[in-house]
Amino acid sequence: MKVLIVEDDPMVRTINKGYLKKIDSHVMIYEASDVEAAQRILEKESVDLILLDVYLGEGSGPDLLTWVRMEAIDVEVVLITADNSYETVSLVFRLGAVDYLIKPFSYARFSEAILKVVQKRKNLSVNRQINQEDIDRMLMTGKEQTFEKGINPMTYEIVKDGLIVSGKPKTAQELADVTSLARVTVRRYLEYMVEQGVVEEELNYGKIGRPNKYYVWKEHA
Repeated sequence: MKVLIVEDDPMVRTINKGYLKKIDSHVMIYEASDVEAAQRILEKESVDLILLDVYLGEGSGPDLLTWVRMEAIDVEVVLITADNSYETVSLVFRLGAVDYLIKPFSYARFSEAILKVVQKRKNLSVNRQINQEDIDRMLMTGKEQTFEKGINPMTYEIVKDGLIVSGKPKTAQELADVTSLARVTVRRYLEYMVEQGVVEEELNYGKIGRPNKYYVWKEHA
C-alpha cells in the first residue's frame, strides 16, 4: 500500500508513520507539509490513501480534497485533524472522505480506519465482480450479522480485517500487536470465528514446548 501523509506538524507525521508501519511494515510512505507539495506528489505517484490534516498553512485539507476530486484521482482519503466543526466534517464527507479522526486518537481507532480502506479497495478491485454483501460491508449497511452475547461487532471486524489484510496465518499475539487489542481478547474472537467456520486453526509444532496456534481467514467465508 502507498500512503501520502499531508501534515504540517513533523511530530504528528512521525506518529502516523509509526502507526502505519505497525499495521504494515512494507507500506510505502510519502510526506507533504502543504497542499502544493502534496499535489506534486500526486501528479507523479499512484497513491492508495491520503492521511490529510485540515490546517495546512495557506491551504487546507478540504482544498486538496476538492482538487483530488476535480482531477479524478483514484485515492481514498482519511482526515486526521483537530478540527471538529460540523461544517468541515460535513464538507469532507460530501467530497468522499472515508473516515475522520479527531486528534488525539487511539492506535486502535487509527488501525480501524486504515483496515477499512484496505478492505474497501480490495472489494473494489477491477479484477472481480462486486456483490451486494461487499457494498453493504463497505457502507456498514444492510442486514447486521448476529453475534452471541459478549461478542462486540466492531471488535469482531477489527480482528477479522487484521487477519484478512495479513494474507497469511497469524498467531493471536501477532494479531494483538497489529490491532492493539489484548491477546486474550483476540484469542477469544479467533476461537469464536473458528466455531463459526470462517477461520481455520493450524498447529505449528516447534522443537520444544507446546505447538503454536495459527489462524487464517477462509478465502470464501
